Amino acid sequence: MQPNPWRSVRLHLHDPGPASGAGLSRGVIALLVVAILAVVTGFCCLTEGLFEIGLIATGVFIAIGARICQAREQHQALYRLLQQIDERQT
Repeated sequence: MQPNPWRSVRLHLHDPGPASGAGLSRGVIALLVVAILAVVTGFCCLTEGLFEIGLIATGVFIAIGARICQAREQHQALYRLLQQIDERQT
């Protein structure tokens, strides 16, 4: 069996776990707060003729946020799977 050339790199990585808030740094939280404030402000300034478009834009904003959360969960699940495979090979 040949030695794993990536083993030294993987020793420096660690799985932060789902409860650690990984991926939600202070900068990300600040940007989300600014984005939410921008959406709320824009929604409040809509005229009656643009109300439907505002609802659609708000729905898109919520969908993008949900997709980001889903991608984070999938990334963590994939990382755990790769860790299990790596532990079995060593």
